[in-house]
Parts: sequence; structure tokens; C-alpha cells
Amino acid sequence: MYIFDAHSDIWMKSLEERRNGNWDYFMNTHFPKLQKGKVSGGIFVVYTRTDEKVDSVRYLWKEVGGVMEEVRYLKENEAPIDFVTTYREIEDAINKGHFFALMGIEGLKGIEDNIEEIHTLYNLGFRHASLTWNEENHLAAGASNENNDKGITPMGEKAIKLMEKLGMILDVSHLNEKSFWDITEIWKKPIIASHSNSKALLQHRRNITDEQAKAIAKSGGVIGVNACGEFLHKDKPSINCYLDHIDHFVKVAGLEAVGIGFDFCDFLSDGSLGDDEDISHNVMGLENVAYAADVLEGLKSRGYSTSDIERIAHGNFLRVLKELIS
Repeated sequence: MYIFDAHSDIWMKSLEERRNGNWDYFMNTHFPKLQKGKVSGGIFVVYTRTDEKVDSVRYLWKEVGGVMEEVRYLKENEAPIDFVTTYREIEDAINKGHFFALMGIEGLKGIEDNIEEIHTLYNLGFRHASLTWNEENHLAAGASNENNDKGITPMGEKAIKLMEKLGMILDVSHLNEKSFWDITEIWKKPIIASHSNSKALLQHRRNITDEQAKAIAKSGGVIGVNACGEFLHKDKPSINCYLDHIDHFVKVAGLEAVGIGFDFCDFLSDGSLGDDEDISHNVMGLENVAYAADVLEGLKSRGYSTSDIERIAHGNFLRVLKELIS
């Protein structure tokens, strides 16, 4: 039994450490936690800063360059990690007992209105992207636009169709509702919300409604339940709150639409994401990825069968990846 984590920000910390001379942070510090938590694969994203004091274009390509250096370094040192671009490569990694990482982009503000840069990212090995973080940009409106007076732009529609043509994964986490519903009219393949929770359990702009969850399920897609405390419970986030969000989505959208997208931020320093989101993580029993396997035990204690746990842990997301990046 293993976990596929549909959203990891570990590149941010790993690149910070490498720039300080610690090239082996990922393997020496983070990888053992992944192993302890039974996380054997995931989507590792490059986050694009969106606050006004940062040039998003320069930031994106600096981070992309850093990630490519990190990938080369890990390959040269024969780390047991496969950076995958197709489902066949995922299968090969699993058969070898290797960790597999699919590279993604969290927010495309850094390409501005040049959607041809999506080709560049694809050619570098990126197979996943979300259109925004929380901001409004040339492509879409993010969760900060709570009055939903803006959605997918004409440029955003072109970007969506290009991603679909190339064979990429479109992630709707961080979008506002109008952008979400616009996407359901444009994108004809399974939709993922890699790290989103239930608005029915906690009213938060980053969480999604039951109607959105049902639409994701109808598309054949998956929701990765988020372990960030801010999106779990107003006062006392805990692993039980995390399991409650899984239970709710299973009830509303069906078992095959539910997965895991932890979004752990315990390794990030204050200000890493700008000023728009609280990354304090104090989730009792699920403080970091080393505790991830406790989610599996929690599901078992709530009566889920072994086969159902496997689908939530990794099977549902792998089903979608098989269709999108086959």
C-alpha cells in the first residue's frame, strides 16, 4: 500500500537549501520522511510568486531552471527517483521500486499572455499546470476573486485547449467558482483539483462546493484532499478533520473521485508564498509527510476496505494519469 500525493511544494525548500550549498537536502532530509509516510509518488510543483513585489516571469523561469538542475543532480547521483512524463514511465518506476515524480506548475502567471511558453514547459518535462494561484492573471481568476465577476479569459481558453492537445493535466485548485465552471465547458477530459477541501465542512474561498465536487466526479476526475490546517477546520485542525473531508467527498462525489493532495507546508518559512495565504500547519496527527501513512490507518478504522483505501491512496489519481498522459 502506498500513497500518491497530488500536490507537493518540496521544490521550494529543496531549491532554497541548494542555493545555500546543501545539494543533498532532498535525499538526506525529505526523502526519508516520504518513505516513512509510505508516499511513493506525486506531483512536485514549481510555485509562481504572484505578489506585486516579485517579477513573476523571472521568478518562474528561475525556479524552473533550478528544478532542472536538481533533476540532473539526482539522476547523476543515481537517486531512486524517476521523473516521469508518461504513464508507462510511472509503471516502470513502480516495477523498479522507485519513487516517481511528475513535474507541475502551480500558477501560470509567469507566462503572462505568451501561451507558447506552455510548449516550452511541456518540452522540459512538465505535464501538469494550474492556471492561477489565488490571483487574477491573463488566463483566469483565482480564489481571491470571491465575487466571481471574472473567469477564464479568451487567452485562458486558448491555454486550456493547448494543454488538452499536448496531453497535460489541468488542475482547478486555487480557481474561483466562475473560472471553475468555465473550465467545465471547455475542457473535455478528466479534471483534477489536486489539493482542495470541502466548503460544506469549512467555508473558505479555497475550498470547493458539493456541486463542484460532483462536476469533477462527472468528468472522471479526482479531488486531492488537502492537509493544510487553514482549509480543514477553523479552530482545531487534526487528522480526524482530514478524514472528515475525505468522508464528505466520498459521500457527495463517490469513492472514485477522491484522492490525496497533502500540500504540506511545514518546511516553508513565513512569507514564502507572499502575503495571501496562512501556511501555519498545526494539524494534530498530520504535522508533515512522515505521518501520511496514518491516514491509511484512519481510513481503515472508519470502515473502508483495503481496495477502497488503495483507490483513495493512489488508484484514483493513477487512473486519471493513465488517461491524460498515456
